Amino acid sequence: MTKQSTDRGEISIETVLVVPAIFFVVLLVVQAAIVMHAANVAHHVAAQGAMAAARHGSSQEQALTLISTAATSVGARMAAPPVITTTANEVTVRIWVALPKAIPVFIEQVSREVSVPRERYVAYSDR
Repeated sequence: MTKQSTDRGEISIETVLVVPAIFFVVLLVVQAAIVMHAANVAHHVAAQGAMAAARHGSSQEQALTLISTAATSVGARMAAPPVITTTANEVTVRIWVALPKAIPVFIEQVSREVSVPRERYVAYSDR
């Protein structure tokens, strides 16, 4: 007669405990990649808007149009309207991009802010 093993079902219990942990770690890595990508996208869109708003003779409407075009071209979903702050020397654009969530408790949006010096027209006689 054969001796019966005392560890019956051990593989099933290990599988039940280990597989969800591995699955959670994989989802965590995927969500971190999504956040990093969204941060890069938000920076790109904000930079495009800031450069458009900083051009000599441009308006905020032109910058908002370019922000919308840039966001659409990279597939970004805006979480809030962009904020454009203009001073005498620089333009600052703040963008919020919504994130798809692989893990429910992760952040929902990423924001980035880009400041660019304003272009000035200097007459030839003033150079």
